[in-house]
Amino acid sequence: MVMLVDNCPRCRSQKIAFDVNGLNCIKFYTSLSGDKTYEYEVYCVCRECRKTTMFLCRPLEKNITLDGYDWKNGIFGLKAVAAVGRPISPADLAVEEPPEFLPEHINSAYEEGAKCLAIGCFNAAATMFRLCLDYATKGLVPDGEQGPAQKIKRSLGLRMEWLFDNHILPEALRELAECVKDDGNDGAHEGILDKAAAEDLEDFTYLFLERLYTEPQRLVEARARREERRNKGS
Repeated sequence: MVMLVDNCPRCRSQKIAFDVNGLNCIKFYTSLSGDKTYEYEVYCVCRECRKTTMFLCRPLEKNITLDGYDWKNGIFGLKAVAAVGRPISPADLAVEEPPEFLPEHINSAYEEGAKCLAIGCFNAAATMFRLCLDYATKGLVPDGEQGPAQKIKRSLGLRMEWLFDNHILPEALRELAECVKDDGNDGAHEGILDKAAAEDLEDFTYLFLERLYTEPQRLVEARARREERRNKGS
């Protein structure tokens, strides 16, 4: 039987063996380069307490699934073919999915923020949504004489204001960006954000990332489908 050695969240045993009894592909991520990363929930039973834990796993290689292995009769370790992440928890219930085609580090930060929001950890959620915006906007700021001062580069709020003023970000998003203020005037740094403030930040982050990553990639795919239809018709 396929085996996993990990910590059991049910009985707290450390580095205990689990029997892998099955898996299910729950989604996949497509990067801007077109590579796909598949994500699975893997059904595991602890050999110590005999209780079930579901682990999130991804294949070790891009564009590869885990479906071709003999999970019933195989004799190998799960970690030989997959990166094993955290166990499924109540934080995974009723969680908003991130936009499509995000870079993996931004996707992970968004998912963590959405899970924090789902269980009422509003300041933690805001921190992760701000991290998404921080990752996404740093690459938009030019260096040298064309760029802003270092103080503006270091502050997410000031950086975004500069990007709007210089027409690098669409003006239509400016009003929603009021939820991202200068660092000195941001409740997230004082730990006083409420649910409404965290949800405002989630809404803006989703729309911002969708505009920056999802819409351009959808246009690329639409053009590719159009070319394919034209080639078939010729």
